[in-house]
This record gives sequence, structure tokens and C-alpha cells, in this order.
Amino acid sequence: MTRKRLGSRVLAVGVLFALLGGTLLATDYYKLPGTKRIEANLYRSEKTLIETRNCYHYTYGEDAVLKYEGPGEYSGSKIIWKDDTTCEVKKMVSVATSQ
Repeated sequence: MTRKRLGSRVLAVGVLFALLGGTLLATDYYKLPGTKRIEANLYRSEKTLIETRNCYHYTYGEDAVLKYEGPGEYSGSKIIWKDDTTCEVKKMVSVATSQ
């Protein structure tokens, strides 16, 4: 195989990977520092309110991670706690902080 053909095949595979990565493999992780439980299925991180489904994790300032499966209405997204338990995310809203 010539160098030119190999280069064009690598480019084609790279473009295909980029297209698939943007739509099918869009998992991102975000830090949720100081997450506190406000009430059943409602948590607050520093700048975010998080509504969950059937989540019974009690926390008073624990750091957690959001596994965002996007795009869409958080389908498949979850909070991962330090003890490796998870909670399904229903909705998230950014909140302003006062200083």
C-alpha cells in the first residue's frame, strides 16, 4: 500500500471516529464539589441544583462526580458518590452564588 493511500485511510478513520465520538460516545465527567442533600431527590453543589430520581443518598457536603451521557434531558446521566453508589439525574439547574 502506498503512503498516500495509507494516509487517506487514516484520515477517513479519524473523521469517522470524530463523527461517532460527537454523537454516540458523548460521556463527560464533571466535579460536583460540596454536594449537600436539601430534601428528598434534591441536592445542591456549589453552583448547581440537581433533581434526582429515587435517590436515598444522605450527604452534608460530599464531593461527587456527574457522569453526563448527553445530549438530551440527562437520560442516563448520574451522580457518582465517593462510596461508588449512584443516583439517576432527572434535571439540573445552575444557580447564582452571592458573595
